Amino acid sequence: MNQHVYFNILDDQVLTFSQHLREVYPLVIPIFQDDNSTVNRAGRICDWFDEHLHTLLYLDWPANSPDLNPIENQWDILEQRVKRRNPHPRNLVDLLDQILREWLKVEATYLQNLVDSLPNRIHSIIKSRGGVTRH
Repeated sequence: MNQHVYFNILDDQVLTFSQHLREVYPLVIPIFQDDNSTVNRAGRICDWFDEHLHTLLYLDWPANSPDLNPIENQWDILEQRVKRRNPHPRNLVDLLDQILREWLKVEATYLQNLVDSLPNRIHSIIKSRGGVTRH
């Protein structure tokens, strides 16, 4: 991933999706979160967010913080499930298909539990002074 690819994703997909959300839910401003990596902090990317602040809010997030991002647990589960599938994916199309199939099997309550775990995650990180946690 480089800033050009990331810019295209923001401009083609994130912007379109956030505009759609604003049309469906006019009182809600979508919030965007990224992992604060170097690519995400490129001048061109920061300018893009400045230009689109009326469309979505940007949530400043610590870099390299998987303990604070519950979706990382979900990606891990998806990876494990896809690795156990038979036959294994033979190409990118197969891989995408298998990931989507496994994603659709995820219970909404599991995802809600991940979100609900955030206060405990924050407490653990504070307690470990930013060190490793069990999350």
